[in-house]
Amino acid sequence: MVRLHEKTESDAVEALKRAAMKLFAERGVDGVTVREIAAAAGQRNHGAVGYHFGSKADLIRTLIVDGAKLINDRRNAALDALEGVGRPLTLEEVAGIMVYPSVDITPDGEEECYNRFVVLFSMTHRALFMEALGGQWNSGFKRCLEQLRGFMGHLPRAKQTERIVFLESYLGSVLAAREARLADTSRAHPTWSRPATLEHLVTTMVAIVRAD
Repeated sequence: MVRLHEKTESDAVEALKRAAMKLFAERGVDGVTVREIAAAAGQRNHGAVGYHFGSKADLIRTLIVDGAKLINDRRNAALDALEGVGRPLTLEEVAGIMVYPSVDITPDGEEECYNRFVVLFSMTHRALFMEALGGQWNSGFKRCLEQLRGFMGHLPRAKQTERIVFLESYLGSVLAAREARLADTSRAHPTWSRPATLEHLVTTMVAIVRAD
């Protein structure tokens, strides 16, 4: 049985993570202080981040790993299921596995922030981002990339690598833009809220891979 003080501490941790993710997604990690995170999480103790996580850097690592692990588990499960059918995966299936596990990763009713957060962080602190992943929480993505190379036999290896870099940047930026638009509740965003938008993202990723 969970004791009351344990539940309260757990609630505080989750509140801090939600507040930090939103602030980091909006302003980047360098534009947010631990005091601001604590205040946004409703914590009276300005040292709440240090108490629960050790440091701001440790909180950032926790957020990266939490989301990356969930997405990675989804991707690997989808790849395992399709590979278990006993036929080669289609390019459309691989592209879909790159897209769909990265959306709807927060509980219902909560604002999606993870893609914006990691896109900003990976651009400004690439080494720290890769260190947080530790080569452990992106195995599903790497499996997808190897699958993609199989569809780019018409390109030299160096061009394949360039195409993959372009594709990775395209995927992250579109998902981050989608999150930002859907977070804006001041008006409707029909382009970004339709399920067909993600289908179109998959289609355009396929086109990038197949282009001469």
